[in-house]
Amino acid sequence: MAKGSKPDYAVFVSRPYKEGKEEKNFYTRIGSAWKVAEDGISIQLDALPTDGKLVLFPPKEGE
Repeated sequence: MAKGSKPDYAVFVSRPYKEGKEEKNFYTRIGSAWKVAEDGISIQLDALPTDGKLVLFPPKEGE
């Protein structure tokens, strides 16, 4: 990861919730991630999730 480079992924914690009978996921952004050598990923967390699961998405345009 080069200093100042834009992240390749946004890191979210995903928590399920019910809306009526439908089950959905609520996402909270908690960090960023960059591709590194040897097909690895370096993750920087700004918050530590205590439940849920981590999900990585490519960042939206302009982020």
